[in-house]
Amino acid sequence: MVLRHAPSLEQVFRQLCRRFIIKGVGTVSEIEVEVQAVAVDQSGNHMVMLGDKEKRKLLPIVIGPVEARAIWMNLQGITPERPLTHNLLKHLLDLVGAKVQKVVITDIKDGTFYALLHVEYGGEVHKVDARPSDAIALALAFDAPVYIDLRLIEFTLDPADLNIQHN
Repeated sequence: MVLRHAPSLEQVFRQLCRRFIIKGVGTVSEIEVEVQAVAVDQSGNHMVMLGDKEKRKLLPIVIGPVEARAIWMNLQGITPERPLTHNLLKHLLDLVGAKVQKVVITDIKDGTFYALLHVEYGGEVHKVDARPSDAIALALAFDAPVYIDLRLIEFTLDPADLNIQHN
């Protein structure tokens, strides 16, 4: 049997790529996560715990106390009396018509995590380097999804292995 108008290899590749897009935002190399908790470890380090929706894996990221408080307040629905840095940045982005589309925790180097803010502005998406804590705080402010690169799976923990105390 001879197929007329058989798709080219490029067309097949594009179709496959489209199938692996998650909600039109993430890709096959990213996993959508949620902020599961803001915590303090036994050494006094503040952390944001990102977890998959099934709550099978947690990615702990050490962050500063100010950022931890901002993320915690957002999760609790608490509006600060005066705008925090993340609130100010959201207001400025709103004023110019820009929007955080998504956040991707992209890498870890020498114990430091890296993130990209995907900011939609002027019909284009711009990738902006950011600290994960700032990026997560802005994602929460814009109700934007947070993803982690699949390569970071090796740094995740099983929640059952953690001794988490809720206050």
